[in-house]
Amino acid sequence: MFKIKKKIIYFIESILLSLLFIFLKILPLNLSSFLMGKLASIVGPKLGISKKAYNNIKYVMPEKNEEQSLQIIKGMWENLGKVFGEYPHLSKLDPEKNNKIEVCGKKNLELIKKSKIPAIFFSGHIANWEISPIAAIRNDVPVLSIFREPNNPFVNFLIKYLRSNLPMAPKGKEGAKQLIRSLKKGTSIGLVIDQKMNDGMKVPFFNKPAMTSDALAQLCLRIKSLVIPVEVERIRNTSFKITFHNPLRITKNGKKKTPLQIMTEVNFILEKWIRKNPDQWLWLHRRWQN
Repeated sequence: MFKIKKKIIYFIESILLSLLFIFLKILPLNLSSFLMGKLASIVGPKLGISKKAYNNIKYVMPEKNEEQSLQIIKGMWENLGKVFGEYPHLSKLDPEKNNKIEVCGKKNLELIKKSKIPAIFFSGHIANWEISPIAAIRNDVPVLSIFREPNNPFVNFLIKYLRSNLPMAPKGKEGAKQLIRSLKKGTSIGLVIDQKMNDGMKVPFFNKPAMTSDALAQLCLRIKSLVIPVEVERIRNTSFKITFHNPLRITKNGKKKTPLQIMTEVNFILEKWIRKNPDQWLWLHRRWQN
């Protein structure tokens, strides 16, 4: 009986979400993004979960006063709402079709093609994190990205449909196997690595210990690959800048770095991006033991 009720709830949720996405799809991209951003900026800060974001900001950026902290939270919710409003329009967030999206660091994409060495692209939940794989693919660099499947199977089907042009692997053991196979075949992969991983390792993040997945480090040490940071910035509304930074060096004095050294550098890069645009990062994760 419980399972039947659960399926009914899942089905109703998916219907409501589908209707909302259809409505947003009818709207122009800019309007869809604006409306959802405005709605989220009004409702989001009033939700209990915003307390987690507030605590995180105070924990790692104590220099921010009360007003600044609340502004960051409001901006975070607005950005999150915009991402939701942009989801039905992912096909329009293509740098080849949209002149509001600037792609920098194309030389590093050329390096991948010329060297025939696959890349491990990494980024965080900053700005609209869904669009960086599109930029790589449009520059003839195939990317397999990993994602967490929603618990609701109907919603999962909907999300997969919207991402149908983007190769995806589910988070978990099967997804990890797909990532390894892809790298070995010469296909690049994309990782969003700013979430807490309980079975990971303690790595400094904003000078605080944070449980961090070392999958990126293990992969690049095991399989010859280029580790490329991908920074996404929301410049204004639906205008973005995507930067493919220079590959990280995974050797030092002729020896391979340790996973801790690699992930410390990765976290430091993420921190720099977040400090630059703190209102564009998803502060809702339980990232630290604070």
